[in-house]
Amino acid sequence: MTTKGNALHFPPAVRDAIDAQWFDVDAVPVPVLVVPINYPTDWHIEPHSHRKAQLIYCCAGVMTVETADGQWVAPPNRCVWVPGGVVHEIRINQAAGMRTLYVEPAARPGLPTHPCTLAVSPLLRELILASVIPTPSNSAQGNSAQGNTTRALDPKDFAPGTTNAHIADVLLDQILAMPASELHLPFPTDRRLLPICAALTANPGDRRSLKDWAERVGTSDRTIERLFTQETGLTFHRWREQMRVLKSLTLLGSGRAVKNVALELGFANPSTFITMFRKIMGVTPGAYLRGEK
Repeated sequence: MTTKGNALHFPPAVRDAIDAQWFDVDAVPVPVLVVPINYPTDWHIEPHSHRKAQLIYCCAGVMTVETADGQWVAPPNRCVWVPGGVVHEIRINQAAGMRTLYVEPAARPGLPTHPCTLAVSPLLRELILASVIPTPSNSAQGNSAQGNTTRALDPKDFAPGTTNAHIADVLLDQILAMPASELHLPFPTDRRLLPICAALTANPGDRRSLKDWAERVGTSDRTIERLFTQETGLTFHRWREQMRVLKSLTLLGSGRAVKNVALELGFANPSTFITMFRKIMGVTPGAYLRGEK
């Protein structure tokens, strides 16, 4: 699998250290495999897919996972599930310690069949960190992430009765038990909605009304509202709120103050932003980032 994306923007040593850690995960005959790789801010893993399903978790940093159907954002108290065969790309919004679980599709009945964001309980987090197996590379970066000695992966490490086999079983149980969250931004396909969504995603602080956007794409506001609901399941207003929440997670994760994030996203004051965030996420921005429910 290639992970180059925008890698040419980074020094050769950084690119080589990251690319050297990748291998054919589909060829490793184990039910669950955890691969640790650390990525710098703004790294882009270009569109790809693999046979195995994937649970993408950042123990530090913030990332965005994107498919043809939408975006999913995951700070350290959330992870993103991508079923096998689904083409996806990953953008590292804030330098990330990524720990990726590759899961055989038949490893357990009931695994999610669509991309989604899952909560990360303290137990799930510790299981992920404890089950990291060193990658078969000579990369110092991959070793330092967990303090392991590099060696080739051996399927015998996951034979029934081994510690890794027990951890894998509990990991699968935890994945099945984790609730899905709201950190998803569905993408429309209608040609009239695409320029609206692209402009708002690029500039979340744009406060133009639905009528203004309708005039820009040459149709009525009622048509735009109907199409948004039909294609995304959300009204235009709710889609824009959801998009701003996802953007705020990246900004808050990078250490921005709530007041500054609110203004950057086009809110008149921080209290309006906090009210909207609580409505969608169930907690305030500060409580969410602290992992409070």
